[in-house]
Amino acid sequence: MFVKTYENLDSSALFRLKVDKKSVYVVYNSNIDKEYEFDCEKAEEFDEKVSKTLQNKESIGKLLHSCIKQGELVPVTK
Repeated sequence: MFVKTYENLDSSALFRLKVDKKSVYVVYNSNIDKEYEFDCEKAEEFDEKVSKTLQNKESIGKLLHSCIKQGELVPVTK
């Protein structure tokens, strides 16, 4: 089972990011007690983007926003 967790991110917006088989879970610094779930059809591709973004020291928040806007990540409402 594919699961990867990113913590201690050098980000002003994101506290934790967890990539699962078909979902991405996001915890924002503004409320670390609340986790947001997003459906992600291509979770492994998204994980590669996250890794490259972190390696290049680019904004992980910008990547997340862009993926939500493009429909790669779809918010799950409960």
